[in-house]
Amino acid sequence: MSDRRYKTKTSGTSNLADQPITNAYHEPRTFTDTSPDLYPYLQHRNSLTSYAQRTADLAVIDTGLAHDVRTYIIMPPTIYGTGTGFFNRLTIQAPTVMRSAIRNGQVLQLGADDGDVECVHVQDLADLYILMAGRVARGDLEGMANGVRGIYFASTARYTWKEFADGIANALFEVGGIKTKEIKKVGLEEAAGEWTGGYKLLCELNFGSNFRTRPDTSRSLGWQPSRTKADFDNHYLETAKMVMETQK
Repeated sequence: MSDRRYKTKTSGTSNLADQPITNAYHEPRTFTDTSPDLYPYLQHRNSLTSYAQRTADLAVIDTGLAHDVRTYIIMPPTIYGTGTGFFNRLTIQAPTVMRSAIRNGQVLQLGADDGDVECVHVQDLADLYILMAGRVARGDLEGMANGVRGIYFASTARYTWKEFADGIANALFEVGGIKTKEIKKVGLEEAAGEWTGGYKLLCELNFGSNFRTRPDTSRSLGWQPSRTKADFDNHYLETAKMVMETQK
């Protein structure tokens, strides 16, 4: 490998998500990582509403351009499943809602029933990192856009916020974490207080929005995720068992 410098950053598709709870932004399009306008789109969205993750992504790209560093931003949707690392093996969104449900005795739901969002299994996502790191190490950079074009999506399946809440409720009920499968609809203030430390923008973008992406560039590099929507639907029980273990 040459002495050229590289930077890979983990981001997320909440950068692109709409804001249907506050009606602050509506976004009907499906994004593809082959699109040449992702970078200016992120700039535009951040000019309207500053979002820390989006700000950091733009800073990485701009700094890379200024200092001749090839940057790659991996932008996954909701990550689910169990990791294989030595420390934390849980993801964020489902465990967060599960812990809140255990505290409250009931699962809370912010997003609309038909809210349209996406997911990727943590091990499929890890495969994308391995693929990209291996290509950089070998100097095999053909097709690996960087900088303003170096944004990579990683979606594999779609789900709704009702499916998400029901899946959590059924799993927690089965393991004894809650005594009812009934879902409680809540507003943004209450949801943010439960899940994001009161940060309403973070809560809306990650627990009540819509976003649609296609990982065309990622797949063109050879990424072949193996998990399907069925794996997402079946992951709740294992996650619930692990969350219950952490409550002891």
